[in-house]
Amino acid sequence: MKNLIASHSHNIYLKPGEVLVSRTPVLVSTVLGSCVAVTMFSASRGFGAICHAMLPENTGREADLRYVDTALRHIYAKSLECGAGNDVVVKLFGGAQVLNIGGRSPQKQTVGYQNVVMAETVLESLGLAVTTRDTGGHRGRKLFFCTRSGDVFVRHMRSGMHHGDEDVKS
Repeated sequence: MKNLIASHSHNIYLKPGEVLVSRTPVLVSTVLGSCVAVTMFSASRGFGAICHAMLPENTGREADLRYVDTALRHIYAKSLECGAGNDVVVKLFGGAQVLNIGGRSPQKQTVGYQNVVMAETVLESLGLAVTTRDTGGHRGRKLFFCTRSGDVFVRHMRSGMHHGDEDVKS
């Protein structure tokens, strides 16, 4: 992981409610719990895009990128401006249930689950298929997204700790 970070001259930390669309090679990192991140990458057009969204649905809050539906439509529109075509690779991450909530009603889904479902719904409505996913579970994730190659490296967090115990390349 240190080599990956050292190999990039531009490193950006993406906070909840932020997006990035770049034609410049950048290493983007972010940490997800119940939030979701979606990456879009086009090798032929030379761009990468990522959003970090916290809540599933924007109900009337104009251009609020904290919401999955708004953030995804935003990065898709920016991707089209970059000339996105049929080669866009879409990856979906996050949506964990990181809080242990006792007495939860089985009919009420977690925010993480709702975020993943909203992302899938919006992406399908845009005609985009998810090629890689790492969603759900009970542990947070730290992502590293390389806009140069479209690779996403996922570090699954240990419960209650900030040190990863598993790295996965997507």
